[in-house]
Amino acid sequence: MTPGERIRQLRKERGMTQEELGRLLGIQKAAVNKYETGRVQNIKRATLIKLAAILETTPEDLIGWKQDMPANIEAVLPQEMVSVPIVGRVAGGVSCVAENDIIGYETVIRSEISPREEYAFLRVQGDSMYPIFMEGDLVLIRVQPSVDSGSYAVVTIDGEDGVIKRVVYGSDYIELQSVNPMYPPRRFEGSDVQRIRVFGLVKQIKRKF
Repeated sequence: MTPGERIRQLRKERGMTQEELGRLLGIQKAAVNKYETGRVQNIKRATLIKLAAILETTPEDLIGWKQDMPANIEAVLPQEMVSVPIVGRVAGGVSCVAENDIIGYETVIRSEISPREEYAFLRVQGDSMYPIFMEGDLVLIRVQPSVDSGSYAVVTIDGEDGVIKRVVYGSDYIELQSVNPMYPPRRFEGSDVQRIRVFGLVKQIKRKF
């Protein structure tokens, strides 16, 4: 059985359509079809790990490495992975991720997060945080109402959609700093600090090439 046939078999056993599998992987239905028909044979390692987790199997099982698996390849078992929601937007005053804001899921290794905390992924838009954060990056956020001064965090201003900034606290102000020098810092003083709400702390960046 080819890897594509194995993917199709496991997908159908779990009652999933190609479109549903693609949504969980963050790719189009057409890409899933290419995997299953063998038109794409070299699946990226990160995609293979995520695919195996969704289909409740192992990467080596998907590609037929049941025996004599190369010593330099380390398999990540499905039970070692956990799915974290990707949110389309973060609104002011949100203390948890709303179901209607979830646009997909991204897998992370279970040991990288705490089961007692809430996490979400947010996709970077714009270039204000370039080159540390690039447009299209997925940023893992630990949801929490405050962060230490100097931390990168997702914050909202006046209840608008959340943005990633470096948060710096002063004696009577909060300053939101961009990485890109083309964007000057924004300082909120006195009562204006109430306009700022912290959604969560940036924990990890995922960049796909």
